[in-house]
Amino acid sequence: MKHWLDISYVGKEIPEYLPCYETNRKAKVRSKSELNIANALAAKGIPYKYECPLVLKNGITIYPDFTVLNVRERGEIYWEHRGMMDDKDYARNSVSRIKTYVANGYFLGTDLIITEETSASPLGTNEIDAIIKKYLQGP
Repeated sequence: MKHWLDISYVGKEIPEYLPCYETNRKAKVRSKSELNIANALAAKGIPYKYECPLVLKNGITIYPDFTVLNVRERGEIYWEHRGMMDDKDYARNSVSRIKTYVANGYFLGTDLIITEETSASPLGTNEIDAIIKKYLQGP
């Protein structure tokens, strides 16, 4: 776990004109829900990297919201939070991104976690905790 965390990376830059939130570990994230996910992972001792680059089969680099080390399975799980699903363009791009993951061998529930919300239905901390328990902590 320490070796995995020690591997340095350059994440996706958050421009200064955009709002950002500081996690309990003093890292910057783009949304309140990402803040809640990051803090929940940290509180449960689950190692993660925020917007760590992932190079796909076709050479294109994407930046999953979270790359999480599944210590139990000794592998990585990518966690994408789709926070503006009531925006049609955002939703369209989100669907395309999932298709990109699948085309590159990453599957929902195996090595890909998706959470989503709309302005009327925000992501709750109880949902985050349930997902962490199911996919990252086990029974």
